[in-house]
Amino acid sequence: MGRNTDRIDEVSKAIIENTSKDIAKVLDALHLEFENLSFLINNLSNNDKDRVIAMAINKLLEELKSNITMEKYHEIARDIDEITDYYMSKKEEFDVVIEEGDYIANELLFKVIGYNNQQLDLPIDVSCIRKYCLSSKIKTEQVYDVLLWIVIRYVTIQKCVSY
Repeated sequence: MGRNTDRIDEVSKAIIENTSKDIAKVLDALHLEFENLSFLINNLSNNDKDRVIAMAINKLLEELKSNITMEKYHEIARDIDEITDYYMSKKEEFDVVIEEGDYIANELLFKVIGYNNQQLDLPIDVSCIRKYCLSSKIKTEQVYDVLLWIVIRYVTIQKCVSY
């Protein structure tokens, strides 16, 4: 009987330890801030910001192009939304940034993977996104937030695909 009690105690401790580690990860994720990413480019010139973001978007789209299908996208879409929710910002009207960024990211991705016989060749120039994809709802000061949001979305999609 003592051996069984020891085993039960071990399992009980393991449950507590594993849950504690998982909760710590969740708490860390709750402290993710969009501003922690935007500060990385804030001091760059607009030209350098464009180059950095274009490089990230094109790198991620190139990787996703061969790793995701629409079926797989639909399987992970909910996870993508839940994960990106952690990057919400305290900035005013950030919901517009999210809505716009999600829409553009999806449209570009779907065209790159050839959904509905659409086609978009890489590399994509950020000036094209700015000129043809952004709606009038986006204020000038929100443009780079939208572009960064697209990067966050693609990183999330990539992680969900590989998970």
